[in-house]
Amino acid sequence: MTTATAWTRTIALGALAVGAFAAIAFADRALAAEPPTGKQLFERYCAQCHAPGFGHPGTMQLERVRGKALAVLEERKDLVPAYVTTVVRNGLVEMPPYRPTEIDDAALDTLVKYLTAGKVDRKRR
Repeated sequence: MTTATAWTRTIALGALAVGAFAAIAFADRALAAEPPTGKQLFERYCAQCHAPGFGHPGTMQLERVRGKALAVLEERKDLVPAYVTTVVRNGLVEMPPYRPTEIDDAALDTLVKYLTAGKVDRKRR
């Protein structure tokens, strides 16, 4: 075996070792990653239009149509899971629908629980 061949094998084995280490390190991080919370999902998919305050078209439209008390989604007490799921999947007026490739079913379930858990005001229904 020549020196050049030995050197090439050493470099190849070193590169393989580094690649294997990187694959293990990234796989470990991916497995350890926590799924996003409902609040994080709301911030990612909904807040641009539905956060409180001026400049959020979903909130502004809800205030015009439903009144100030029902304008901010995170503060509402009348939302039920089936309604939120239907609106997210099918859209409503200016709100576009979100396909399962955009928000998967597990993430949607987490988001729906965030917006509805412990908040249903039985008097309003």
